[in-house]
Amino acid sequence: MSADLKRQVKIKTGIVKRLRKELAMYEQEKVQNDKRVEDMRASGADTYDIRQAERVADESAMMIPDCKGRFDAAFSDLEKLVDAEKANDEIKDTEEYKLAVEALEA
Repeated sequence: MSADLKRQVKIKTGIVKRLRKELAMYEQEKVQNDKRVEDMRASGADTYDIRQAERVADESAMMIPDCKGRFDAAFSDLEKLVDAEKANDEIKDTEEYKLAVEALEA
């Protein structure tokens, strides 16, 4: 197997793993920020502080579709690469290929 193909599989696998974590982080952050805004409203906080917290929550929410789009594109790229090399017995036995398949199944 060419070193270039191994490297390409490893890079694309890393991208998928990183974007999956990033997407989960943004979704968790959105929930936390929404809860914070609701808590501020319930406690009768200053309207300026509430607006600032809403702005932060909105910024977090806007990152989710962007990150989801990047994740979907990276996932598709890795999936195409793995499917294209499925018949290649030389690559199927490598650690990089196995990690790529795991990343797609997770």
